[in-house]
Amino acid sequence: MTINQCANCDSELQGAFCSSCGQSAKSRRGPIWQVSAEFAEELFSLDSKVLKSLGTLLMKPGVLSARFLEGKRASVLPPVRLYLVISLLFFFVFQIPTPDVSNDNVYINGILLGRDVPVEGQPNYSLVGFDTKDELSLVENWLNSMVLDKEAVLKSTNPQVTMEKLFNKLENFLPNLLILFLPFFAVLMKLLYFFKRRLYFDHLIFSLHFQTWLMGAVLIIYALALQNPWWAFLSLSVPIYLAKAQKTVYKQTYWLVIPKTIFILIIYLGLLILGGVTAFMISLSQL
Repeated sequence: MTINQCANCDSELQGAFCSSCGQSAKSRRGPIWQVSAEFAEELFSLDSKVLKSLGTLLMKPGVLSARFLEGKRASVLPPVRLYLVISLLFFFVFQIPTPDVSNDNVYINGILLGRDVPVEGQPNYSLVGFDTKDELSLVENWLNSMVLDKEAVLKSTNPQVTMEKLFNKLENFLPNLLILFLPFFAVLMKLLYFFKRRLYFDHLIFSLHFQTWLMGAVLIIYALALQNPWWAFLSLSVPIYLAKAQKTVYKQTYWLVIPKTIFILIIYLGLLILGGVTAFMISLSQL
C-alpha cells in the first residue's frame, strides 16, 4: 500500500476522504496527545451541520422534516442522531421536583406519608388517587390494591427516602416512555393524514423532529421559568409550532390543521398522563 492509497479499501486517494468508502485519509496512529486531541475535536465540535439543523428545527417549524423527506439529507443532521443529542441533554438537565415530605402533606392514594395527621396550612400533594364516591373500575381497583399492598412499606420507611426512590425510578422510566411515544405518534399522524398517501416512515420522521423540538422547548422554558414564572407563557408556542409544522410538511390549510393540532395535543397529553401514572405505579411496585 502506497501513501496515496486508502488504508481501508486500497483505492487511490484524491482528497481528505476516500471517494470509494468515505474513510478519512488521516492516520489514527501517532503521539497519544495528537490522537486524543483529534478524538476530542470530533466528539465535542459543533460543525455547521449540527448548528444549522438545530437552528432550523427551533425556528422554522416543519422545514427540517420537509427537507429530509425531499431527499436533501447531506446538509442536515439525521433525525435519530438529533433526537439522541437533545434527549441526552434533556434528561441530564431536567429533573422532576420531588415533594418535601417534612413540610408538605404528601398522599399516595389517600395514604399520608411521614405523619399520622396532616399539618394545617401546609400544601397538599396527592400522588395517584381516585374518587371513592363512585364505583371504581377494574383498573382503579387493581391500582388501589397495589397501593394498599405497599402501605406497610410506605409507613415504616423514611418517607423522604421513599419519595426520592420513587422519583428517581420515574425519571429512569421517562426516556423509554418518550421513545415508545414515537411509533404511536406516527400512527396517529398516519390516521389523520390517511388521504395524503404518505408512508409511515414520513410520519415517523415528523414525529422524531417534533418530539426533539418539544424536549428542546421544554428545556428553554424550564430554564427561563426558574428565573421568572411568567416565562411559562411560552408553553403557548407548542400548539403554534405543531400547527405550522404540519402545514409545512403536509401542505394543508389552517382550517384543517388547527382541529388536528388540538386533537393531537389532547391525545398526546392523555398518553403522557397515562404513561406517567403507569411509570409511577411500576416504580411503586419495586419499593
